[in-house]
Amino acid sequence: MYEHRYREHKLHGQPEFPLHIYKVEHQAGAHSILPVHWHNEMEIIYMAAGQAVFHIESRECPLQTGDALIVHPGELHSGTDTGSGDTCYYSIVFRISWLSSAQPDRVQEQVLDPLLQETARLPVLLSAADSAHLPLLRLVRELLSRYDRKAPAYEMSLKALLLLFIADSYPFAETGMEPDPGTRRVREDNRQIRQVLSYMEEHSREKLELDQLAAVVSLSRSHFCKFFKDRTGMRPMEYLNYIRISQAASLLRSGAYNVLEAALESGFQHVSYFTKWFKHYMDMTPSEYKARYASGL
Repeated sequence: MYEHRYREHKLHGQPEFPLHIYKVEHQAGAHSILPVHWHNEMEIIYMAAGQAVFHIESRECPLQTGDALIVHPGELHSGTDTGSGDTCYYSIVFRISWLSSAQPDRVQEQVLDPLLQETARLPVLLSAADSAHLPLLRLVRELLSRYDRKAPAYEMSLKALLLLFIADSYPFAETGMEPDPGTRRVREDNRQIRQVLSYMEEHSREKLELDQLAAVVSLSRSHFCKFFKDRTGMRPMEYLNYIRISQAASLLRSGAYNVLEAALESGFQHVSYFTKWFKHYMDMTPSEYKARYASGL
């Protein structure tokens, strides 16, 4: 099932258990399988079936079945399929601080604090074709299995598995990193695109014009369109429709809205236009989508 997540301030899990796992499935033909987004948590993306290409900041990461990615807090990331068939992946989203010790100790000082302070980075790609990565991928699958079973005290086992995963990933990590002056421009670009995405999400039900969006980051209309396409892979209005379709899909899945209500509630004024864009992104009509997913399966 489609799941749209890109808001930095979205709550993943519960305050007392800040971990959540999303299962995301797409039929063949769905180009974008994860819209560009960011959050303050760490994320492990595990490719359960199919092939896809994920982008983390400026890095392109092709994933095959059984591979995984590690996304660090604050990084812009997105995903597209390769057109080779259905895809399914899991996103494990958690706060590093949740793993922190109750009192200062060597683990906190030498491992977790460097991750929190961005002076250490775990490896981005874990490949099933690399024998050195297989133990880490087994830990990810075990974590998914325990999350699904939810046996007594499963929360403790997930926390333990994540600590073990980070510990066993550390030999592959970059450590002792210093801030790179060359990344200042990239950081500023990321700050601006986050600002625009937040504005678009907050005002997605309103009528938005290109000049209005460009003004959010003080760019001319032409420079803004190029900047937005470079950072997200979509034109601004195309992405706005993507947000609206995502919201409409969520409403249809709830079973509480019919097609017209979902269209109006998500910012579309005409059902025909809504249906056109819905089919473009979901590869099925809103009615077909509602019939398939409104049960919550």
